[in-house]
Amino acid sequence: MKSTESCSICSKKTDDGIHLLQVYICRSCEKEMINTPTDDPKYQYFVQQMNKAHRSVIVS
Repeated sequence: MKSTESCSICSKKTDDGIHLLQVYICRSCEKEMINTPTDDPKYQYFVQQMNKAHRSVIVS
């Protein structure tokens, strides 16, 4: 049985996701990040969320 975790991007609790640099990302956000062009404003949002989540893991 998989454990439920909170996505570092959208904060939804799910058991279907990945750990990237010790940061949990749900499959939905993973797919959206992969398919977002770098010139889309949402791409910068993803970068900021990953930076914030990664910094919080390092500090912990």
